[in-house]
Amino acid sequence: MFPIVLFARVDAADVNWTAKPVFDPVKDQTVCMLESVKKVLNDGYQDTEIVLRVGEHGLRVVTKSNIDAGKGDIGFQVDEHEFLPMDRVYLEQTIVFEKDTARIIEQFKKGVRAKFTLRFWPTYPDTGSKTLTFSLIGFTKAYGDLANCG
Repeated sequence: MFPIVLFARVDAADVNWTAKPVFDPVKDQTVCMLESVKKVLNDGYQDTEIVLRVGEHGLRVVTKSNIDAGKGDIGFQVDEHEFLPMDRVYLEQTIVFEKDTARIIEQFKKGVRAKFTLRFWPTYPDTGSKTLTFSLIGFTKAYGDLANCG
């Protein structure tokens, strides 16, 4: 007898973005959002996980390191579109983009990648800006699942 091995096809796009209920500390409630895969970035002192969350209230960049917003250079760029600066930092570890939500979602749907410029540790010696790129492949499909995630 030979063992039967079945392989499930997993589309790479299906793992980049997931629609799911998550706690949004900015709104202080659980809401349905699209969540990116987690990435790890060295913040200048240690490795930290970073995840993107997108929903009707905007884009959140969530990390476990404190954000340094003092230089005004935190933001992102989708493909060749213009750089969008952050709107604010919430509780030191969440970057909030909420003023141009419709524009952000439209760029994410049509885009291939989003490149983020981040900066950490405002009360420590400057470690410089850090860049991190997220794939937008699969965003549109996951966005279609957003209404059914709860």
